[in-house]
Amino acid sequence: MREILFAVGNFYHIYNHGIDQRKIFQDTADFRRFYASMFLFNNSLYSHKGGRSPLSACKDLYLRLLDENINRLPLVNIVSYCLLPNHFHILLEQAEETGINKFMHRLGMGYAHYYNIRYERTGRLFEGPFQAKIVNNDAQFMHLPRYIHLNALDMTNLKWREGMISDWKEADSFLDNYEWSSHLVYKGMKEPLPVIERSQIKNKFPSVDNYVSFLRKWSGRYTPIK
Repeated sequence: MREILFAVGNFYHIYNHGIDQRKIFQDTADFRRFYASMFLFNNSLYSHKGGRSPLSACKDLYLRLLDENINRLPLVNIVSYCLLPNHFHILLEQAEETGINKFMHRLGMGYAHYYNIRYERTGRLFEGPFQAKIVNNDAQFMHLPRYIHLNALDMTNLKWREGMISDWKEADSFLDNYEWSSHLVYKGMKEPLPVIERSQIKNKFPSVDNYVSFLRKWSGRYTPIK
């Protein structure tokens, strides 16, 4: 059982993997579904009344979600995220009592239900309950978005986990073209859905140059999880 007690106003690094290292995102549609779910389910006012789900496949999914979610009261404030083929990372703040548990339950159960129907399978999708580590200080808070975003480089030959990145041109190109990460929000770009709480970004990184400079100071010394 998870021993951590989530508190309002505290920040946490949340992550989970597919069972047996299974790919939990097979294609763009899967990534898109999970991303849309992070927006839809992060609302204490949300209630699915049956019938056609707002997440059902449609041409203008993001526009539809925006139209149907005018009234919002977030359960959590998402600071950064990165979705990888077989796992995900999310840095968030609990915004109301039991907010993280409610949000992650909806997100995990909803996505697993979708995945099992789409791929005609049964059973668990994730290796277990989501993992969480509290952010204890400002240094950790600063490092985590960088660490989370750099996880996308696991899909390249850049050995970022071993220390300094020798080819930042290649790293920048990959990160700037990887759609399923909040890195682009930190670079000042508009996201399809307002998933990220931008006030924390502005507080820590007043400009895009501040963020890029901090990103390039990666030394491989900070490893929240193995």
